[in-house]
Amino acid sequence: MLQKLQVQNYAIIDQVVVNFSDKLTIITGETGAGKSILLGALSLILGNRATNNVFRNPDKKCIIEGCFDIRERNLQAFFEQYNLDYENETIIRREITPSGKSRTFINDTPVTLSILNQLAEQLINLHAQHQNLYLNNKGYQLQIIDGVAEQLKEVDKYRKDFNSYVEKIKKLQNLKAQNQQLLKELDYINFQLEELENAALEDPNEQIALETELKQLENAEFIQANLRDSAALLGNEESSLVQYLEVVEKNLNKIAEFGKEYEQLNDRFKSVAIEVNDIYGELQHLSDSVEHNPERTHWVQDRLNMILRLQNKHQLDSIAELQALYLNLSDRKAMVNTQEKDIEVLAQQCDKLQVKLMKQAKKISKKRQKAIPILEGQINKMLKQMEMKEARIEIALEVNEKLSVDGLDEVAFLFAANRGSQAVPLKKVASGGELSRLMLAIQSLLASTTHLPTLIFDEIDTGISGEVAIKVGKLLKRLSKNHQLICITHLPQIASIGDTHYKIYKEHTGTKTISQIERLDNETRVEEIGTILSGAPPSEEAKANARHLMEMMKEG
Repeated sequence: MLQKLQVQNYAIIDQVVVNFSDKLTIITGETGAGKSILLGALSLILGNRATNNVFRNPDKKCIIEGCFDIRERNLQAFFEQYNLDYENETIIRREITPSGKSRTFINDTPVTLSILNQLAEQLINLHAQHQNLYLNNKGYQLQIIDGVAEQLKEVDKYRKDFNSYVEKIKKLQNLKAQNQQLLKELDYINFQLEELENAALEDPNEQIALETELKQLENAEFIQANLRDSAALLGNEESSLVQYLEVVEKNLNKIAEFGKEYEQLNDRFKSVAIEVNDIYGELQHLSDSVEHNPERTHWVQDRLNMILRLQNKHQLDSIAELQALYLNLSDRKAMVNTQEKDIEVLAQQCDKLQVKLMKQAKKISKKRQKAIPILEGQINKMLKQMEMKEARIEIALEVNEKLSVDGLDEVAFLFAANRGSQAVPLKKVASGGELSRLMLAIQSLLASTTHLPTLIFDEIDTGISGEVAIKVGKLLKRLSKNHQLICITHLPQIASIGDTHYKIYKEHTGTKTISQIERLDNETRVEEIGTILSGAPPSEEAKANARHLMEMMKEG
């Protein structure tokens, strides 16, 4: 329920505060006084996009704030879903800066317009003449039927299951597409795997070792010559470094007992002599072990070329990366079998869900078929009560074999305004006034089966007058006993039924015009309704008529 609306710096509104009745609030005023402007401000906190001309004062920001009592709307799950603070009295605020930046808040938490729209749809239902075209929406028409059939919860459950089914079908299709692509690549994957298996790349350091070995094989003579020359210098029989070292070692050994420093020097030299002798032996061994092996050289070259070719082919830099590629290809090959199993399981799930949905949809369709004659009869009866005696509505329901989000049914609301005329789709024949009364009849029927949000009727009484207006007014009054209604009207019959009555008027101050709103008491209501009846200022006779009309419409 909308409790309060505050508007600042919007169009020709400087600042207004409107407190709404929990039953029926009437808003009247001269054409151009600001009734539609007030509705435009409300639409901003319902998620509509702001235009450039929202500012009364272009140097200040525009603020619209609405306070809603949502205790009976069961919205806790919505607030949890978007991490919002739940309050029984929830405040929606919209701020628009002169630069055009817009910010939206739900209980002081910033939200997107998309989230605001979702919440607003559950709080406010707005009906203006041009918005009655919503009656032509197939989904809305089915919702009306489902409301009368008392199966809105079942339909909601079906839609959730259907959306789950659609997601599974998409997943199944994607899996099949991936599997088909993988099957196309499977021959090439097998070829790559075989090539890598034949390469037998087990050691990630093999390439470095082969490159080192190839350098040695290609420079064997040079290496051997240097090793032999070095060995000869160390161990030449006539004059070698080894022989000189032996002489020095003997000399130092002789004097080691004459002082600690000589003993330490002797020990150090022994270590050097041992190391040089060890190096001499290693030089001889390495010199003898160096081999000139053209066959081994050729094999190492071929092995390295094969590794480099695989690296270039796959744009990789090491054996480790080739090993990782092999594991990846193996996984992709195994994925074929895994995907085929997943496809089989998912296909079975889709089949089971389709059977379940078909069962649900047929049950829903049967209830719709039973509800249609009842709905037609009730609507046509109410149309007659609103002086549309020859008008009738017919509802055509076609059952398909293919499931959709709405079930198996295609629906069409057909309307005939006169006796003997063929019923055709609403948009082709119904006038604004006829659609307004039709919408009111439908909302009245839904009110008995559905907890409606706040209903706002913006001059949907256009095109009716006299006795019809009285009947429409009484119908609105009855509807307001269990649901909050806000009616913007220009008819005295409708204006006289309100529990709360506001008058919107223009006030001229210097060079500026601003829109003001005033809550009327009993006497000022008589003045306003009298003005609507006869013009301003109202005559005493008009006032008397206004009082009579208010008394007559009091009970609905």
